[in-house]
Formats: sequence, C-alpha cells, structure tokens
Amino acid sequence: MSSIVGRLAPSPTGALHLGHARSFVLAWWAARAAKGRVVLRIEDLDTARADTRYVDLARRDLEWLGLDWDEEHLQTHTLGRLNQAVSQLVDAGLAYPCVCSRGDIKRAQSAPHSDDFREV
Repeated sequence: MSSIVGRLAPSPTGALHLGHARSFVLAWWAARAAKGRVVLRIEDLDTARADTRYVDLARRDLEWLGLDWDEEHLQTHTLGRLNQAVSQLVDAGLAYPCVCSRGDIKRAQSAPHSDDFREV
C-alpha cells in the first residue's frame, strides 16, 4: 500500500449533493488508483448545526456511490490531539494569530499571484 491518503470529509449539517459526490468520487479514485488508503473524516465541528442523522445519511450515500474507506474519524473526537498540536506550534513560535479582516482576505484572493510553484 502506498503512502497516499485520500479523504472524504462530509459535514453533517445537511444532505450531500452532486458537488459532494463528484469531489468524493475523485478523491476516492485518486487514492485507490495509487493503491492508497481512504479516510472518512466527518467534519462535525459546527456543533450548532451538526446532526448525527446526516452522518448516517452520508455513510449510506457514499456506500450507494460504491465508495469504501479504510478509517473513519469524527473531528470532535480528535479535538484533544488537535489542540495539543496547536499548543506545540504556538510554544515553538511556529503559529501566530491572523489579524486580517474578512475584507483583507477577500482582497488577497484577487491579488496578483506568481506563476512560480512546485509540483508536489
């Protein structure tokens, strides 16, 4: 098995739609074509809107599409590890708060960007 890991990450705040299906199929196909693993990571951090009924519905929809996965994680179950990792980055001086306004971020998206990039 390769080191490639594909991710299916539905948010249980509503039913999946065709856009989800397209991105999930492509992510699944890319991982499986590379003999990699697929992780189903439920993005349930929006606790005000998340609903466990949509978790079950997402699983059924993905299975209906013929998709399978090797691991499953609920984001809320990994919060302790995530917070610990953030604390380590902050303590090492490798993380900092963003003070950008929404307007700053929107303007940055339309700023000129270099064509220099590296293939990953």
